[in-house]
Parts: sequence; structure tokens; C-alpha cells
Amino acid sequence: MSNLTMSGTADHNLYGYDPSKTAALAYVALFSLAGLAHFMFMFPYRTAFFIPLILGSAAEAGGYYFRSQSASDTHKILPFVMNGLLILAAAPLIAATIYMTFGRIVRNLKGEASSMISPKWLTTLFVLVDLLCLGTQLAGSALRADVSSAETGGHLLLGGLILQVSIFIFFSILVYSFQMRFRRVDQSDLRWRRHIAVLYILSLAFVVRNLVRIIEFVQPDDGFIVTHESMLYIFDATFMLFTMVLLLVAHPGRLFKAARRAEKISVWSLSQEMRPLQLAKSA
Repeated sequence: MSNLTMSGTADHNLYGYDPSKTAALAYVALFSLAGLAHFMFMFPYRTAFFIPLILGSAAEAGGYYFRSQSASDTHKILPFVMNGLLILAAAPLIAATIYMTFGRIVRNLKGEASSMISPKWLTTLFVLVDLLCLGTQLAGSALRADVSSAETGGHLLLGGLILQVSIFIFFSILVYSFQMRFRRVDQSDLRWRRHIAVLYILSLAFVVRNLVRIIEFVQPDDGFIVTHESMLYIFDATFMLFTMVLLLVAHPGRLFKAARRAEKISVWSLSQEMRPLQLAKSA
């Protein structure tokens, strides 16, 4: 760790390399556009639970904005710390939306009986654990900025990352269990399988992203991942952007809208079938 000065600067390059301002600003634009698109989709599809993901996209954009500011002065502490804090905070926010998506898929398919855990408790459980991941990662990142608490901060940060990997593995098991059980009883024409496949893909992306992050923080200051900016953009920025784009392309709101439409048709059909009986009774 470098020594800090009273002016809020370190005595050497905090990154270990010169960050690319062009790449950082490009991802500011991409995350901003992805967040705006999800904000616009939220209203017609009635998916308010996407708010954490939208906040996550804002955090990503903010993180890379501060990174672009570091490009002109890699000794400044504030943009360096804010870059790390916001990028770390974004992932648990995005993950929360993924967890809630699964709960809503189960409810909209009326598949509660096929889920190992009630959708209500499933969402509560994963969001609470996700908040714990967020808290430990933010606290750990903040503590690492101070020489006296750097070791404690590193342990907290690693703990949060390992916990998030574990919870995504458990989440994938729950999704698989639901898929196997529900397909035996499903009689609808809803295209729910593609959305389950999306959950698998996103879970894998998060596990890989977090494993790379774990390796990064375990490595010494001159480790390969730490000293190569391309690793951040490949395994963090691109993975998180991919998550947002995939959820736009295969937005679960389309499934929910189709499920609501199918339920209305079913209710109308049932009322039509009951109408002759009601007429006969009135006669």
C-alpha cells in the first residue's frame, strides 16, 4: 500500500498501470444506455423489481466515470476509491434482480408446488444474502484504502465474493430442481424454458466473474490480473454489460405478460363454458 499525503494523493500510481480513458468512457456510455433501456422496459412489462439492476447500471457507469478521471492523475485517491466501490457495489444489485426474476417466473407460471422453496421466502432469502454480500464488499473495499485496516478489508472483500459464488451455485441448483419438476406438470404453451436457460447463463457469468475477482485479490500487487486492465474489462465490465443486454433481449417481462394474457383467456373460456349452465338454471 502506498503512503497517503494530506492533499488526498498517493506517492505512486494506485493502479499499477495507466488506465484507458477511452475505454472507461465507452463503458460509461454503454452502461448508461443499458440502464436507460431497462428503465423504459420497466413500465410496459410492469417489472419494478428491475430497479436494483437499473441502480447497478448507474453504479457501473459511475465507477467507470471515476476511472476515466483517474486516467489524468493515477495518484488521486478519491476517484480510485470511488471506482472500486461503485464497481463492486453494482454486481450484488444486478444479482438481486436475477434472484427476484426467478421468484416471479415461478409465481407467474403458478409453479409454487414445483419449487423447493416458496417464491416468497426464496426472494427474501437471496436478497438478504445479497445485501450481506454488498455490505461486506463495500466495507472491505473501504477498509483496504487505509494501510492500518487493509488486511481486514481484504478478508471482508474476499468473504463477500466467496459468499456470492456459493449463493449462485445454490441458486442454480434451485432453478434446476424447479425446471425438472415443473416440466412434468406443465400444460401451458408459455415459452418459459428460454428464461430458465437465461438464469443458468447469468449464474455462470457471475460465478466466473467472481472467481476472477477472488484470484485478483489473492494475488500480490504485481499479479497478472491486478496489473492488466484488460482483465477488468473482459471479466467484469463486459460480463456485467452482457448480463444487462441478455435481460433486455430475453426480458422476463414478456413471459409475465404472456402469462397474464393466458390467465385472462382461461378465465374468459371458463365463464363461457359456465354460461349455458347458468342460463339453464335461470330458465
